[in-house]
Amino acid sequence: MRTTFSLIAILALFTATAQVDINKMIQERMQQQQSGQPGQPVGGSMVDDNDPFVPNTFIGSFRMEMHFFKDGAEQKGSPNNMYYSSNEGMTLMHSSAAERPGQEMKILTDLKGKWTYTLMTDGKGKKTAMKSRKQKFVVAEDPSGTKKEPKITVTKEAREINGHTCTKVIVESEDGTWTGWMAKDVKAPFHDMARNTGQGKKRQGEGVPDGVDGMPMEFEWISADATQRMVSYVRDLVVGKVDESAFSMDGYEVMDMSGYGR
Repeated sequence: MRTTFSLIAILALFTATAQVDINKMIQERMQQQQSGQPGQPVGGSMVDDNDPFVPNTFIGSFRMEMHFFKDGAEQKGSPNNMYYSSNEGMTLMHSSAAERPGQEMKILTDLKGKWTYTLMTDGKGKKTAMKSRKQKFVVAEDPSGTKKEPKITVTKEAREINGHTCTKVIVESEDGTWTGWMAKDVKAPFHDMARNTGQGKKRQGEGVPDGVDGMPMEFEWISADATQRMVSYVRDLVVGKVDESAFSMDGYEVMDMSGYGR
């Protein structure tokens, strides 16, 4: 279930980096191109993604409603809503944490062309798209080799969520306990998200054992010390079709940032 835990990290990083003043984004993006991405984990490096094109397995859209708690209290800015849309070759993500009155920021990824576009609308309605090369984060191997594999329990409990029959799955690791309700008839986009947001050379399906496939319609994660908790719900799920206009860049002024820092 490493892919699911990677998703939590992806969402946390996306939320943190999204909470900036759009008017400062261009200058900050130029600095990031030269010095590296903010919040980059230790033990790896960012490189251009030159891997062969792999189409998204999830076609559709959904909203993920995430609640964050610390010491029993819901945190400021919670809940956060992450919106995701994808066709075979494009993904679009944006977070409510990035939204301010009259402002908007979205991340559009072109998997075939290997480009990432940061789409921004400022308070005056001006639309700007910052174009940069798609990158991936290559994770360094754990030199100690002491990381224990998680314990996965696929229960016989089932319930219907969003019109899909879901099975309860429990994953226990050194980091904490993850409990999810998996809809096995829906191809989850988390492998796509991990690959498309730069999670290195992990193979599709790596860390996900047989019987733990599908889409977690709801899940809860509790840290090992029980001080942190995250609860997530999938909302507005559409599977098998997507509004292609979501990937349109009509009206955006494109700024090519791919040459900076090279």
